[in-house]
Amino acid sequence: MKKTDRPLAARIRALHRPTRAAWAVNQLAHHHEDLVANLLGLGQELRDAQEQLAGDWLRALGERRRQLVRKLLGQARRAAEDAGYPLGPEAADEVEQTVNAALADPDAAEAFAAGRLAAALEPVAWPGTADGGPGTDVAEAAPRPASPRRGRPTPARDPRPSPDAKPTPARRAADGGDGAGKRAEAEQARRNRERERVLEQARKEAEAKERAGREAADRRDGAERVLAQAESARQTARDEAEQAREALAQAEERVLAAQKDAGQARDLADRASRAALAAAEKVRALESGGRRDR
Repeated sequence: MKKTDRPLAARIRALHRPTRAAWAVNQLAHHHEDLVANLLGLGQELRDAQEQLAGDWLRALGERRRQLVRKLLGQARRAAEDAGYPLGPEAADEVEQTVNAALADPDAAEAFAAGRLAAALEPVAWPGTADGGPGTDVAEAAPRPASPRRGRPTPARDPRPSPDAKPTPARRAADGGDGAGKRAEAEQARRNRERERVLEQARKEAEAKERAGREAADRRDGAERVLAQAESARQTARDEAEQAREALAQAEERVLAAQKDAGQARDLADRASRAALAAAEKVRALESGGRRDR
C-alpha cells in the first residue's frame, strides 16, 4: 500500500473500531456488570417463558424488560456524553436494538457481556409479540428457537468509537468467533474469581464478627456472674448486719437486766450489812449489861 493512499488507510483503521453505539454498549459491559447480569438473567427468563407460552409470566417479565432497557439506554447515553461522543437518535436506537437482541438470543447475550462489540447487534424477532419484545401478545404464538449464530458480532480491537464509521443496520458476520468465545470465557472466569474473592472476604468478615460476638457474649456472661456474686455477698452482709443488730439489742437488754439485778443485790447486801451491825451492837450491849449485874 502506498503512503499516499490515505482513504484506504482510513477505511482499514475504521474496520477495527466500534461504531458509536457499539462503543456505548461496551461501556455498559465494562462498567455496569450488575445491569448486565440482570440482563442475562432476565433474557433467560424471557426465553423460558416464551417457549412455555406462559402469558401471565411474559406480561410480568415484559414490564421488567422495558424498565431494564430504559435503564441501560440511559447509562449508555451518559457514558457517551461523558466521553464526548453523545449518542444521536440513530445510535440510541442501535443501543436499544442491541439490548433487545441480547435479551432474545443467548449468543448475542454472550457477545454483549464480553464488551467487545464492533457494531450493533441485529434485532431478533420475538414470536407472537407486537412491540419487538415479549410480554404483549402471546395468545397464538409458537416458539421458534433462535438461530445459533444470531447476535454474534465481529470482536473489536480498538475500544475507541469511530465518528466517521457508518453504522450498519444488519449484523456483521462473525469474525474470529472462537476468539470472542475464548475472551468471553476468560472474562467469565475473571468474574467468577472476583466473586469467589468477594465471597471469601465476606466469609472471613462473618467469621470475625461471629468470634467477636462470642467473645462479647462471654464477657457479658462473666460480668453477669460477677454481678450475681456481688449481689449475693451484699445480701449476706445485710443479713449478717441485721443479725448483729439483733444480737447487740439482746446483749444490751441483758446488760440492763444484769445492772438492775446488781443494784438490787447491792441494796440487799447493804441492808444485810446494816442488820448484822445492829445485831452485833445488840449482842455487845447485852453482854455489857450482864457483867454489871454481877
